[in-house]
Amino acid sequence: MTKILKMLGAAGLTAVLGIALFGATALADSPPAPPARFVGSVTVNGQPAAAGSAITAVIGSTTCGTTAVFMSGAEARYSVDSPALDPGATPNCGTDGATVSFTVNGVKANETGVWHSYQLNTVNLTVTTATATVTPSASATPAKSATATPKGPTTGSGVDTSNSGTAIWLFVALGLGALAFGVGGVSYARKSNR
Repeated sequence: MTKILKMLGAAGLTAVLGIALFGATALADSPPAPPARFVGSVTVNGQPAAAGSAITAVIGSTTCGTTAVFMSGAEARYSVDSPALDPGATPNCGTDGATVSFTVNGVKANETGVWHSYQLNTVNLTVTTATATVTPSASATPAKSATATPKGPTTGSGVDTSNSGTAIWLFVALGLGALAFGVGGVSYARKSNR
């Protein structure tokens, strides 16, 4: 029984290490959760908002997406992606069903939205202020196209090309090394038991 445990000990340890390394690789390279995309029109005191006006999506007290108003014909529109909750990158952001409030140049919009990453969320924003107009923010950047059509949210089903793949190859090399070490250990144990 001791001989069998010795033979299986090295191989078993190697198998456990290999599985752990390959499992860690799979977890490390899982794609991020998709954002929720919000689109709609923007009016201030009943008039289209000025192109370039800053739109901010807020969950709780955390800013979870910013964009600028663009014009589509005579209509002021926006499109903003609100990222999913990611403790390392976007803490306190989107979880399914979370309430999203919006501001237009820092003035709270009358409407709120519900965070869902699996659908296009249409929320037409209206702002009522004491002044007749809201001027665009100096830091806001206008959209690339006056007739831009919002795209659906990304699903994260593709391959992540943002990293060089070095981590994957490192885990593969370590896993294969551990496997080779275990096979060598089993071979050595067999030879020494003869």
